[in-house]
Amino acid sequence: MVAEKRSRRSISSAARLLAERSEIARRAAFRVRWGDPSRVEPLSKWGHTRGTVIDRWYIDRFLSTQAHRVHGRVLEVKEDRYASRLGAERVEVLDIDPLNSAATVVGDVCEPTTLPRAAYDAAVVTQVLQFVRDPVRALDNLGSSLRAGGTILLTVPAVSRVDGTSDRWRWTPQGLTDTIAAAGLTGTVVGMGNALACRAFLFGAAVEDVEESSLDVTDPDQPLVVGAVIGGPEGTGAHQ
Repeated sequence: MVAEKRSRRSISSAARLLAERSEIARRAAFRVRWGDPSRVEPLSKWGHTRGTVIDRWYIDRFLSTQAHRVHGRVLEVKEDRYASRLGAERVEVLDIDPLNSAATVVGDVCEPTTLPRAAYDAAVVTQVLQFVRDPVRALDNLGSSLRAGGTILLTVPAVSRVDGTSDRWRWTPQGLTDTIAAAGLTGTVVGMGNALACRAFLFGAAVEDVEESSLDVTDPDQPLVVGAVIGGPEGTGAHQ
């Protein structure tokens, strides 16, 4: 029995060593391609095929810090990716595409008749605003759909590859602050990321390709993603 336990420990240690060596080899190969100044093609489109997508790493962390704002009836766009996980009791999914079987509300967020007024306790809107034709009107309608004290948790790209012909906009933190204000809303805006994160994301790398501690550094001059908490517990919803 003692010999068997030693054998199991030996196999476990060998497996860990192999995994560590594989990770080292992966990162070494990545750095060779990463450092090639003549390479113009990305490693992948978004990083999905390599591991955790870098912009979503920031978005997940941002939303997790605001989970206490997500409760009751919650609106999310395209799918219930975050709302239930964050604490929603009831989730409604908005999409302009009538073929989306997950959608319970079908329509254009820029149209004032698409969303019911004063219906939701929160709205989770991640990486959506760059696709709408009128971001100010979209935010205005989202704000009107909130109940008193409701919150919009919003993220938008500061840096990203172009995702099709409907991809229109990018924001700096100040630009998003101005957009929110133009919609008659108030909120707190934060930039997330740094130059390495931006470069790695555009290169199609994944979180697993870089040191996670490097992604944790925030450079206010070089954000990858911009997040906003719009509205809150003041008792008046997003519109002030």
